[in-house]
Amino acid sequence: MEKASFPFISMSIIIPIIASIGVLIAKERYAKYIALFGTALTFLISLLAISWFDFSKTNVVQFVERYPILSDFNVSLHLGMDGLSLLMYFLTTLISLIAVIWSIGDEKIKDRLKEYYIAFLLTESFVIGVFTSFDLVAFYVFYELTLLPMLFVIGIWGYKLRLYSAYKFFIYIFISSLFLLLGIAALSVYHYSQKGSFSFNYFDLVGMHIPTGFEIFLFLLFFIAFAVKTPIVPFHTWLPDAHGEAPTAGSVVLAAVLLKMGTYALVRFNLGLFPNAAEVLAPYLVALGIYSIVMASWMTISQTNIKRFVAYSSVSHMGFVVTAMFLLNLQGLNASIIEMFAHGLTSAGLFMVAGFIYNRLHTFNFVSLKGAIKFMPVFAVITATIAFAAMGLPGGSSFWGKFLTVVAAREHNTPLALLVLAAAFFSGVYVLYFVKTLYLDVREEGILKHFKDIKGYSLLAFVMILIPIFIVGLFPSVFMNFFDEFVVSFLKSFFKIQ
Repeated sequence: MEKASFPFISMSIIIPIIASIGVLIAKERYAKYIALFGTALTFLISLLAISWFDFSKTNVVQFVERYPILSDFNVSLHLGMDGLSLLMYFLTTLISLIAVIWSIGDEKIKDRLKEYYIAFLLTESFVIGVFTSFDLVAFYVFYELTLLPMLFVIGIWGYKLRLYSAYKFFIYIFISSLFLLLGIAALSVYHYSQKGSFSFNYFDLVGMHIPTGFEIFLFLLFFIAFAVKTPIVPFHTWLPDAHGEAPTAGSVVLAAVLLKMGTYALVRFNLGLFPNAAEVLAPYLVALGIYSIVMASWMTISQTNIKRFVAYSSVSHMGFVVTAMFLLNLQGLNASIIEMFAHGLTSAGLFMVAGFIYNRLHTFNFVSLKGAIKFMPVFAVITATIAFAAMGLPGGSSFWGKFLTVVAAREHNTPLALLVLAAAFFSGVYVLYFVKTLYLDVREEGILKHFKDIKGYSLLAFVMILIPIFIVGLFPSVFMNFFDEFVVSFLKSFFKIQ
């Protein structure tokens, strides 16, 4: 571990909190500008952190900061970033900035602006804490704190069934998190029985010799919490409701960042802390991932509400992440991580498409978009570009995740690779159905002709999504450099894979 010469992480956590205080005490009309400044400054700090990061050592935790909290129990705010954390940290600051930019141009966000922007600023702060904490108590606290701002975002600024969806979101995530809390406590108690002291430090807990049966039990406690957060079938039922009723920026942050807390934690904790259990359970979890892809794809095809359409497609994409992860080889883990990042971009873009449709037509039924290419060509081209990127078309951001998942499956056997390929086919069908509505279904007269094409803050938000989508698709090594060495070292250390 290498200590920070500049406190990038703590500054990234503190700045949004300071900005939220500024929003609170300033006049309401300045709230959006203060939030924009806070998220933009945090994004700039993330770019500085990337420029200072030693990419020859992505397996080493850098920018380490440690602040004692409960010395008697070895609890501390232990912050740092290796390549995996850095990538998720960058995604968080980017998406948070985009969400604020979108909100400024969102016609639906007109009331209680102070509370609204404070919720997004606090969410950014807490999520950065999740991705950079190496103390399990600090991780758990940040993990739980992310619930509260999103609960209010859905419940106050959501749509018709917002209260029901907000309560469902909270109950599912909170109750599943209790399994995580139990697992953390049990792991620390086991450390006490072996070493004579409590510890919640990730690096103290890694590599402990845990009996196989108990390790599987701990693995499942952690897995339940993170599978619900990810989510994958059958733990997914809260997601369509939460997305369906959340305001656009809420859906953007929820899909692009909050869901990645689950997949990030599966890699960091389930694979890192319990490698033997992971090897035992891997075949079943690969099967669960493939099942999730297929089932979620079929559920996606049946939707006409575009927000629920994108929500179910997110479940399908998370199935790819889980499948690739538990193949437990180099290409699989690379595929899992690059797909986490790629899905963060495409899901954010598609939810902004949904928000734009609602602002124009006051409906989420995308059948109303028939022939949109004729009346809103810029919007139609942006939508198709993001949709094809999500589909996994070459040149788009999700191509490499899906392609490498097939390659990773082939390392095990050909039938498994064919099964993954078939699942990928299902995930492409719903995108073609959506794009067909946009481009091929034509109406000569309709309400679309009365609306202007996309522009202003909304267009800026889309551009900020499209740039990294193309960079990931065309130059994947730029982003794989974040975690290449991390993945190699991780597999060597925990799974003895060269």
